[in-house]
Amino acid sequence: MSIGNKIFDVLRGLFTISLFLIVTPAFSSDFIVLGDMPYGNQPEVEEQYRALIERVNNENADFVIHLGDIKSGSTMCSDDFYIRQKQLFMRFTAPFFYTPGDNEWTDCHRANNGAYDPLDRLKKLRQVLFDESYFAQNASLGVQSQGDLMGDFSDYIENQMWITSQTVFLLIHVVGSNNNMDSGTPSGEHEFLLREKANKEWINKAFDLMQEDRISDLVVMFHGDPFVDWMMPQPSLIYPGFLETVEASLFEMAMKTDKKILIIHGDTHQYKWDHPFYGAGLKGENVSRLVVPGARDMRAVKISIQRTKENYYSHNLID
Repeated sequence: MSIGNKIFDVLRGLFTISLFLIVTPAFSSDFIVLGDMPYGNQPEVEEQYRALIERVNNENADFVIHLGDIKSGSTMCSDDFYIRQKQLFMRFTAPFFYTPGDNEWTDCHRANNGAYDPLDRLKKLRQVLFDESYFAQNASLGVQSQGDLMGDFSDYIENQMWITSQTVFLLIHVVGSNNNMDSGTPSGEHEFLLREKANKEWINKAFDLMQEDRISDLVVMFHGDPFVDWMMPQPSLIYPGFLETVEASLFEMAMKTDKKILIIHGDTHQYKWDHPFYGAGLKGENVSRLVVPGARDMRAVKISIQRTKENYYSHNLID
């Protein structure tokens, strides 16, 4: 073999390795998740929250996600409250995403919340927090909203999806308090059924993408903890309000792939990383769960997807 051919073979090998690294990157992205905060409207609570936002900003993550419950269950659901939370959201310097929790709309019928109509509060929340500036901030990541993409679900602008370095990121509107299944009103029951249908269609779209070779893994994020027995070492009993969306749709589809899936939620405030999905018969190690801290435990979690066999996910607390 001539020297020229040897040089050509070496260069071709280097090109092949480089192409492989481009097509299948070992590192995906750094992102930060937090939820269930701030709880309370006292000045010291907001001061602590603003300080955490600054620490999050210093991490220079690719994006940040708030998993809902932007207030406690015993504070007012006023218009001014939503506007104030929008102002706090805008303090994050990275692209910022949010999915609602129950405290900011389903629980607003309580007297100490102002005795509001929950559906009116959901409408106001969408108007204020998911305005044009919200999506403009995230445009660089190519975020898609179900409300824009699927005509039958135009109200569900809060359901979002984007792809970064071969990872699909999926936000679905699933909240605590049994996912608003127990509203006790015809309008509330109707809302639950429609949102459940929208969530299932959005999950279907994500798993359609998962079948493509260009996609390596999926991160699904929502607010509510689906497990009744969430304090147990291996929770298995699922609330009825989560059965269709989380068990019958999300879990069932997760069992049909060997690609990595990470499910992240808040609601129960106790930080943990585990594989708890035994209630749906899902025993595969390809599905992990992260529960973010919250309420009095005002910390965030930084996650890196590293696509190595030894440590696919790296996660660290920010306090």
